[in-house]
This record gives sequence, structure tokens and C-alpha cells, in this order.
Amino acid sequence: MSSANRDCIVTSALRLFARRGYTRTSIGDIADEAGMLKGNIAYYFKTKPEILAGVIDERRRRIMARLNADAGESAPDAIKRLIVLVESSADEMARTGCPVGSLAGELGKHDEALRARAAGLLVHIQTWLEQQFSRIQTPPAAQASAEHLLTLMQGSAVLAHAHGDAHIVRKQMAHARQWLDEVVQGP
Repeated sequence: MSSANRDCIVTSALRLFARRGYTRTSIGDIADEAGMLKGNIAYYFKTKPEILAGVIDERRRRIMARLNADAGESAPDAIKRLIVLVESSADEMARTGCPVGSLAGELGKHDEALRARAAGLLVHIQTWLEQQFSRIQTPPAAQASAEHLLTLMQGSAVLAHAHGDAHIVRKQMAHARQWLDEVVQGP
């Protein structure tokens, strides 16, 4: 069995979790979406929580690889890359919300350990943002700026999904760029 099969399972699970939610998605649903038998899924993942862990780990790997793509760039340019990443996901967010934020919210109602695992990706992004902002601000200001920007991103995803309007994300990311320019220029 190949890693391509594992990737197909993870991608299929991510799509279904975003569309239906974790609790309403079965391993059989994932197998159908991936075009595999349930037994093939079990070769890679014994349980649904293991599939969730695979989804979260893969999502984290991809996002962090994009965020850390250019170690030599300035902090504002690195932060703008995250803003562009969110903006490029506007249509998806209007359809399904933020995959990670929605998953963390859903799982928090049912299983604290799974919620913490899903929220871990948001923590990674917030930590990365704090590191970037700390290159241009004091630590308390960097922490506040990271929290502000991540909240703006998550809030725009929630509203875009509620209204089915990707423009909300695009508009808020334009505001985020403007705000970032003001932060960089200082008072």
C-alpha cells in the first residue's frame, strides 16, 4: 500500500469533515469518498481519531511549510504571506468555514482531547505569528497582535460561512494588510 493511498484518505477525510463535520462522518463515508474499501482504510488508520490526527498533522505540515517557505524575508512580508493564504481560501471558507476552526469548535462539544488536537494547529499559527511580530514589536505587543490577526482571520471565516459570502474574507484581509502596515510604521 502506498503513501498515495494514505494521502487520499487524509484528503477525503478533510473534505468530509469540512462538509459534514467530524461526528457525522463515518469511516465508511471516508472509504467511499476515497474510492477504497474500509479494510484499506484500516491498514493506515485503525480508528476515526487516528484519521483525524492524520488530517490535522497533514494540514499543519502544509500550512507551516508555506509559512516557513522563505526564512530570509522580513516579518511583515512573512505575515502578509499568511494573509494571502487566508484570502486564497475565501471561497472554501464561504462554503464550509475554516476547516481547522470549525473542527476545533465541533470537537470541543464532544471530546476535549480531540478538540485540543484540532486547536493545536491554531496554536501553531498563533505561535508563528507571535514570532514574526516579535521581530518588530515588544513581546506583549507581539502577543496581542498575533491574537488580533488570528481572531480577525477566524472571525472572517465564520461570517463568510454564515453568509455564504467569500467577499467578507477578502475585505477583512484587505483590512488586515492595512492594519499590518500601520503596525509596521508605528505611532
